[in-house]
Amino acid sequence: MKTITLSEAAYERLKAWKTGGDSFSQVVLRMVPKRGTFGDLEDAFRTLSKVSAEHSHTMVETIASRGEP
Repeated sequence: MKTITLSEAAYERLKAWKTGGDSFSQVVLRMVPKRGTFGDLEDAFRTLSKVSAEHSHTMVETIASRGEP
């Protein structure tokens, strides 16, 4: 076990990804792929849970706000 320091903004962003009884460690392990090859990255994406409607909406709004195709 390690103690880390996060800014308030980083804490809130991490907290937003918690579901059910997730610990912060579980969120980090689920959302942050291990460093390695593109194959490792692809494997990590396959293990991600489906994006909630709320997160999906936020992603669409963010992309649209950039004004890029």
